[in-house]
Amino acid sequence: MLRIRLSRTGKKRQPYYRVVVADADAKRDGRVVERIGHYNPHAEPIEFTIQEDRALHWLSVGAQPSDAVRRLLDKQGTYDRLSRLRGGEAMGALVAEYQGVPYEAEAASAVAEAVAVAADAVIVDEEE
Repeated sequence: MLRIRLSRTGKKRQPYYRVVVADADAKRDGRVVERIGHYNPHAEPIEFTIQEDRALHWLSVGAQPSDAVRRLLDKQGTYDRLSRLRGGEAMGALVAEYQGVPYEAEAASAVAEAVAVAADAVIVDEEE
């Protein structure tokens, strides 16, 4: 089972944490699957950054957050967006909402179509 948890770095009495996805049996600072953010408890105000798209991905595939990471994700609003993701809303729209940029599904689908057409053209050219 995968866990989303904090991995400690920094000097003595000056902790700095990475938010990581790791196997539940791995050591605290041991092998990690992916680093998805950081957390600095000594900054005023407390500073943390978690990649929204990666957090949503790992939560959607069943990774369980630790208590500390759960509080950070609640502050960031990720759990609200996770329930909407499970309800069928697009991942791109949720990440765009978090980042504060407009999401246009038509533009995203147009880009996907253009890529598919270009890939088909390359395949046709290779066959000739």
